[in-house]
Amino acid sequence: MRTVRRLYFYLLALIGSQAIIWGAVNLLRTVVAGRFSGTVGTLANGLSLVLVGMPVFLLHWLTAQREAQQDEEERASRIRAIFLHAVRVWTLIPILYAALALLNRFLAGVMGLSESGAFFGAGQTTSDNLIAIAVNLAAYQYFTHVLSRDWQDAPAGHFLAETRRLYRYLWVLFGLTLTVFGVQGTLSYLLSLLQGVAAASGYRLATSLSLLLVGTPVWGVSWWLAQESLDENAERESILRLVVLYLICLAGVVGVLAAGGRTLAGIFGVWLGRPQSLPEFLFETGPALSALVPLAVMWAYYGRILEREMAALASAPQRAGVRRLYRSLLSALGLATLFMALFTLLGYVVDGLLTWNGVIPAWGKLNTGLATLAVGLPLWLATWLPLQAEAGAAGETGERARRSVVRRAYLYLFVFLFVVGLMVAAGDLFYNLITHFLGSPIHGIGALAAKRSLFAVALAVFLVYHLRVLRADARAAQQAQSKTHAAFPILLVVLDEMPLAEELVRALHRQTPRLPVAVHSLERGAPDDAMLSARLVVLPSRLALEPPEVLRLWLSAYRGRRLVVPQPLEGWVWPGATTRSLRELTEEAAGVIRQMAEGDLPRAGLPSNPWAVAGYVLGGLFAVQLLIGLFALLVSSLFG
Repeated sequence: MRTVRRLYFYLLALIGSQAIIWGAVNLLRTVVAGRFSGTVGTLANGLSLVLVGMPVFLLHWLTAQREAQQDEEERASRIRAIFLHAVRVWTLIPILYAALALLNRFLAGVMGLSESGAFFGAGQTTSDNLIAIAVNLAAYQYFTHVLSRDWQDAPAGHFLAETRRLYRYLWVLFGLTLTVFGVQGTLSYLLSLLQGVAAASGYRLATSLSLLLVGTPVWGVSWWLAQESLDENAERESILRLVVLYLICLAGVVGVLAAGGRTLAGIFGVWLGRPQSLPEFLFETGPALSALVPLAVMWAYYGRILEREMAALASAPQRAGVRRLYRSLLSALGLATLFMALFTLLGYVVDGLLTWNGVIPAWGKLNTGLATLAVGLPLWLATWLPLQAEAGAAGETGERARRSVVRRAYLYLFVFLFVVGLMVAAGDLFYNLITHFLGSPIHGIGALAAKRSLFAVALAVFLVYHLRVLRADARAAQQAQSKTHAAFPILLVVLDEMPLAEELVRALHRQTPRLPVAVHSLERGAPDDAMLSARLVVLPSRLALEPPEVLRLWLSAYRGRRLVVPQPLEGWVWPGATTRSLRELTEEAAGVIRQMAEGDLPRAGLPSNPWAVAGYVLGGLFAVQLLIGLFALLVSSLFG
């Protein structure tokens, strides 16, 4: 209930603050302009925003401030930390936009161009931008002062550090995006000089230089602060940092594939004899060339940092897992690009061989296919072969790689896609053949059938290959796990919990049939000394909390690990535990035992906090949409 109330107050304080800021901006613009008669709408808008926003903001913000001063928990809340950083973002963005507008119009004027053609702030004046900067900067300074006070009085368990981390990396992404676009536009202008159309690109240069002058300091300062904070353990071990590095590198890979593919398509066209002058070549490939340089530099720089971050992880399994995820994502992109190339080239070959009128297919299809192949195949081989080598390694390294969720998800995803693709290709082939032979002739049925057949063959080849990899992984994993499980004897100690013991033994036999399990009832006395060699002792919670004397003495001599199976006990409360059936409880316990037998740390189940669950779901959906968007960008860049 307090979380919902807190969210309500801070959300309305945020909305009220924005109403006051923009109301004040509109009022000041009206006063400075000195045209009250012609700006009635602007004046009324400013006054209404201030009159409405002021009471809303003061009521909710002063209440939140009073509670934060009186209650340490309120001052340390995550929602307050998010509010203080969010309101600073909402004031800095207008400041940056106003700076962009001022610079864009100024540079356009220096170049002898009309300010009305500027990309940023064409319909604004210098006073408009300065007023927006002044008002938003005043609000920014106020909330920065409040935030600094919170840092000084921050109690233990506060969320300021993690929110500041998110704040900094958002600015890193924002500044880096502006910088990349600025470099791309500047290079595009320089290439236009060789085309003889530089005059028409003057506005592009003014806009690009503005982006560079604003974006580079934002990126540089934010990245410097993020790097300087690595002295703290929490910053070095931050998952958010790895996620940001992953996103930047993936965006760089997709951009390099798209821009490099378009550039190579133009080069292949010239190499294959397509008549083209230098200005024509630059006109066609200039945008891709200008984007390739900053994206390649970004990928190289951040890729090296990501490799260093992965190598610095303390746990060897964690290092291997993070590197495996990165390579798997790149391998997936490479394989998808490779299949686009095969689809294009197979269509070109069939059109060239089976077109009855002898017309040569368009060179563009061949150029695009070869270029896509040239960028997709090396990327796939460079990432997939190390993944295969890791999985084929002997010992624990290979076992972990073969058991990893990332590898299995990768293989099953592509098996699924190949099966679906094969179904679509075969279904389309049969549909067209049946339609044609049932009296509805289809022009070019031979070429169509050949394309679908060849594509289906290519899908089948890759499907068989990935199925063979899956089966090889399963055989190797089964052999290795059988040996591992056989060397991990466990002892289950019970008193009158025989139903629990029987259900747990059945669950263990389902999940780990080779695991040695011994059940000992305390009705027969203490376990034998031979049982001290067990790698794990499993105890119901009642025996763990109130062990009989014989069990307590035996456990004092036992040096192995112990696992407690929680059960409802009168007078005892288990935080985080939910009511489960006996079968669910034993299945989870068996899963934990299997993980421990395989050398893994027991993994926690789904969080019980609904906000955490919602965060995981939204984060997963965002990641999926991001990957789909990046892949769609790649496809449109190569074939659009």
